[in-house]
Amino acid sequence: MFAAISPTVGTQPFNDWFAPDTTQRQPLGMEVTAVDPFWGTGVFVYLKSNDAILKGSVVMWDETFNAALLPSAVTQGFPFAVAMAPAASGTYFWAQHTGRAVYKTNATVTADGVLAVAAAGILGATATGKQVLGIRHRISATGTKTFANTQTVNGTNVLLVPQGYDGAFLGMALSGTGIPASTVVAGLDPDGKRIYTGSAIGTFGDKNSTATGSITLTGTYTGYSSGILNRPSCMQIVT
Repeated sequence: MFAAISPTVGTQPFNDWFAPDTTQRQPLGMEVTAVDPFWGTGVFVYLKSNDAILKGSVVMWDETFNAALLPSAVTQGFPFAVAMAPAASGTYFWAQHTGRAVYKTNATVTADGVLAVAAAGILGATATGKQVLGIRHRISATGTKTFANTQTVNGTNVLLVPQGYDGAFLGMALSGTGIPASTVVAGLDPDGKRIYTGSAIGTFGDKNSTATGSITLTGTYTGYSSGILNRPSCMQIVT
């Protein structure tokens, strides 16, 4: 028989500074509602990875809550969610199915444009029978967010954002004075003010600042987009 599992005293973190691991910390399939001052309110489901899942991958799951990348196939009709962090096979992680999310894309789709499953775990331009439902696409891969008065220190990979880094996410492309080309958000500090730079998520020290001072840092959604999810699913053609 079913037994209540929520509300709970606490949950495994699902923010961008948490790394999924091989220890199960919540009941699989557990859902949690959370709120963020920038991203708003979202609903998250706890899953076990059975695939090489990236930050922002769109994932499906089975009756045992084992998750895999959503395949690029027509008329599959599966519900899906967006992975909150990279999750190697065998690790436990959170995926978001309601609220504003950042998801992987391989094309620049304009705001309110129709999305489709373009590759395994990746959304993109519309394609017959591969469209996704339950998403209002709002920010394309060319979208930006600026962070004023960001403090850089020559030779380090730490950027201090005194007003807070709300709006940044793992994998976001970064640019500005003293920021090397191809720099991304490699990590975020729980203090809400420190961004760690690198060439990839979790890779640190190879994209250090080349100047010291106060800059306007620009984050670009390159390779990602953002929209409002409402328990999305793939298209299912009725014949």
